[in-house]
Amino acid sequence: MTRSTAPRGVRSLALTAAVAASLGLAACGSDDGAESGATNLQVELTDAGCTPETLKAPAGKVRFEAVNNGTSKTTEVELKNADGIILGERENLTPGLSGDFSLQLEPGMYDVYCAVPGDLDRKSGKLEVTGQKAATKKPVDPALTAAVADYNAYVQDQSELLVTRTKRFAKALKAGQLQKAKDLFGPARTPFERIEPVAEAFGDLDPRIDARVNDVAKEDEWTGFHRIEQILWTKDTTKGTEEFADRLVDDVQELDRKIRSIELQAAQLANGAVTLLNEVSAGKITGEEDRYSHTDLSDFQGNLEGSKKAFDLLKPALVARKQQALIDEIGPRFADVQKGLDEYRRDTPLGFALYDELTDEDRKTFARQINALADPLSLVAGKVLE
Repeated sequence: MTRSTAPRGVRSLALTAAVAASLGLAACGSDDGAESGATNLQVELTDAGCTPETLKAPAGKVRFEAVNNGTSKTTEVELKNADGIILGERENLTPGLSGDFSLQLEPGMYDVYCAVPGDLDRKSGKLEVTGQKAATKKPVDPALTAAVADYNAYVQDQSELLVTRTKRFAKALKAGQLQKAKDLFGPARTPFERIEPVAEAFGDLDPRIDARVNDVAKEDEWTGFHRIEQILWTKDTTKGTEEFADRLVDDVQELDRKIRSIELQAAQLANGAVTLLNEVSAGKITGEEDRYSHTDLSDFQGNLEGSKKAFDLLKPALVARKQQALIDEIGPRFADVQKGLDEYRRDTPLGFALYDELTDEDRKTFARQINALADPLSLVAGKVLE
């Protein structure tokens, strides 16, 4: 998911686009095109945002597609509910790419936000969903109910772990323990990376925790893990991190509180699983995520674990929908990506090689493995809504 106040699409677009082109990457979405039983909506990303600005759909299953026919100023789309929570999104849609997500939508008004770098006050488009609540039309699915409940528990566990590890990291920073702080940086971030799609649903908190310098309009507004990372690795000191450490602890604690009240749906689990992989293949593969510490592989591992957890919890629902063939296709591809990551494991506090040790060919191989997994995984959201 994304940073509404500081769009993730701001990040190193030229570099990301160049790497994507060299690797033959594409944003992952459903290969089915129009989905059976769904209302299919499409917007085109433009320099100013996206068109059309107003959309309407009946309550129920909705497939939302964003197409970029040439703009470099708008590279992501978000769908938000009335509370400002991001329900679905697609990022890194550079010129020539498209992406989609599927959701079960209740009647009401929704905001369609198409990100323009640096324009934090731009107007959102509107989606009006009409008719009766879907719950009155379709019986509750026990497999999906169980998947959502178990995923909520997983997210809460990881959020609690994030708070614990961040406090330990902050303590080392404030004690002036430079090497210990560096050793704790990557492990502190891993729980966040596992649940990143849910964390990013809170558009104000995500940039405070995880923004890069080019995600913010002014550098003096920059906070979070990567602000601290820059000081630790470029200045080789903990001095100047104390204030950011306290703010980071406050922010992850606020995230933990908000996560415990969020309501998810099964399609969001599936959409989030794909988002985690797209985060890597369309952006993080360049090394832009942890650009000072080069601890990227630890983040990749967290993304992969979070994606697989969501998929595993949705398996019973897929079996009930006679999608065993899809399960059998996705499972080995998760194993392939994990095997690729395991090649870079090291006996260090981080547990992985530093990212600058990888060659361009290593990165290309890894990106191809991720895309081979993300392609069939992108079909899951549509299937669980059938």
